[in-house]
Amino acid sequence: MFTLALRDFQRQGGKALPEQFYEPFLMQGRGEQFLALRVSLNIPAELLDELQGFAAVLALRENQARAVEAGLDQLSQADVEAEIRASRTERRKRGLR
Repeated sequence: MFTLALRDFQRQGGKALPEQFYEPFLMQGRGEQFLALRVSLNIPAELLDELQGFAAVLALRENQARAVEAGLDQLSQADVEAEIRASRTERRKRGLR
């Protein structure tokens, strides 16, 4: 996969990419990575919907991985319900709804 330094993209914009390059590529910089895709200005709404769905799946996977790291995947339904009850009780004590 083609990789581009974020700094190069910030300085040069699309000129930093090879000509006629329309494949997904990685941008890296400042300790982060971004998956990018060059598209025309006439991008169809259906493609935007698909890309947003893909981004949502990636975000969900990241959240699931963080939950596993924190051990939250080991909580039972009863644990979750007890946590909710405790939170609601605390909010009532503070006069919050």
